[in-house]
Amino acid sequence: MLAALTRIQAIAAIVVIVLMGLASLAVGPATTGEAITGTGAYSDVRLYTDIGNAVADGEDYYHAATRLQRAHGFPTSPFVTVRLPTLAWIEAALGWHATRMLLCALLVCTAVAWFAMLRPLVAAGERMAAMLLVLLGGAMAASPGLAVSHELWAGVLVALALALRVQKRWLPALIAAAAALAIRELALPFVLMAALWAWREGSRRELAAWLALLALYAVALFLHRQAVTPLSLPTDALSQGWGGLRGPGAVLQDIADVTLLHLIPAPLSYLTVYLAFVGFLGAPVPVARLAVPWLLAVALLLGVFARPVNFYWAILSVPMVTAGLAFLPRAVRDLATAMRR
Repeated sequence: MLAALTRIQAIAAIVVIVLMGLASLAVGPATTGEAITGTGAYSDVRLYTDIGNAVADGEDYYHAATRLQRAHGFPTSPFVTVRLPTLAWIEAALGWHATRMLLCALLVCTAVAWFAMLRPLVAAGERMAAMLLVLLGGAMAASPGLAVSHELWAGVLVALALALRVQKRWLPALIAAAAALAIRELALPFVLMAALWAWREGSRRELAAWLALLALYAVALFLHRQAVTPLSLPTDALSQGWGGLRGPGAVLQDIADVTLLHLIPAPLSYLTVYLAFVGFLGAPVPVARLAVPWLLAVALLLGVFARPVNFYWAILSVPMVTAGLAFLPRAVRDLATAMRR
């Protein structure tokens, strides 16, 4: 992407990149709400664990979810505050150990898919670096408690769908994206982008499949709403809305906090996240045209809509975001090439 710039455009891009990098170093410490790992009296992780246990014991998902969310002060309205039942059903069917193993296996498959995707596009060193960074970015999948994170499953599945879509394996990509949607509706932007590129490329069958998925998903959300609404009581807690307007600094903070990048002292960890975003500007075009809009969509969610307690939405960028660091040298080379033009 950057290699196509003119010399003047490259100079402007370098100035903007440097200034924004300096601004990332000025971002203050994160002030998030209750952590998803459960530092409070009753965390999101404990809630979804209890829901999974209740479903495994035979209770109807919607009764269990609304009952537990009501009992612990979690909102039940609007209906999207109650998660889709897919993950709870998986947990109840497989058990906790098998569910965790499935998530870890899915992460490994995603890393291998990225390696295969990049084989015709970049050198071996870059492929290996990207694969390892995908594993690094998704390392939280190995945490026993975080298998209940809907965002983690959706993020891994979107990263897998992207790798398959770039390889022109649109049907497996569609299946992976559908699974992500079935777990968390916030995967919707990726499906819209995949449909857009199918249209741009003139792939009518693929476009029809993506549009059919969107139509079926609209029906599924309607049925979900119909199941949640009768069980919500007027006395239940209401969502405080999604208009946090926290700005770009929150994007860097949140992504750093939900990846191993938090081991780097702030604000260097925030700069590292920013450089990962910049790296995707140097990624091969087939990768960048899906990865960049997806990560920007996550950034928009975090910077504009998320409140501090919604910081875990950043997990949607996992495990893809850290792979951008593998393409950072390529981005620098592309800018240098454009500067010599």
